[in-house]
Amino acid sequence: MTTQLQTAPQTMFAQGQIEGIDQPVIGAYFDALNDENYDALVELFSEAGVLQPPFDDPLIGRQAIAHYLKAEALGMRAYPAKGALLETTEAGDRTYQIRGRVQLPLFSVNVAWQFRLNPEDEILAVTVDLLATLEELIQYRR
Repeated sequence: MTTQLQTAPQTMFAQGQIEGIDQPVIGAYFDALNDENYDALVELFSEAGVLQPPFDDPLIGRQAIAHYLKAEALGMRAYPAKGALLETTEAGDRTYQIRGRVQLPLFSVNVAWQFRLNPEDEILAVTVDLLATLEELIQYRR
């Protein structure tokens, strides 16, 4: 009889492992992304949440975001390193910026993520910016 080992989901980032960030929903985002648990990840967004990936149009709504991640993010691992709160609006929305690296199957690249959260700690928007030179990106195409 074969026993299948089950491992608990990684919760490294949700436990506060991003320097300067104490926002559990941001940690949960990275944990779900790295676990390829895109259904859990999109539940962190508000109903009309937006994901702005590099080089693509914005994805609006949980269903569109989940579809995109299931097609484009398999095998990707995010390594956020440090971040900061950039702004708090009068309405209570907060904007955070996090910097780190993303490991893709063929290469890794420095990345900046910008998260906008509402007062209920739902993700309103995530913008992902690659921090690579044009020469570096061209090299990856070869």
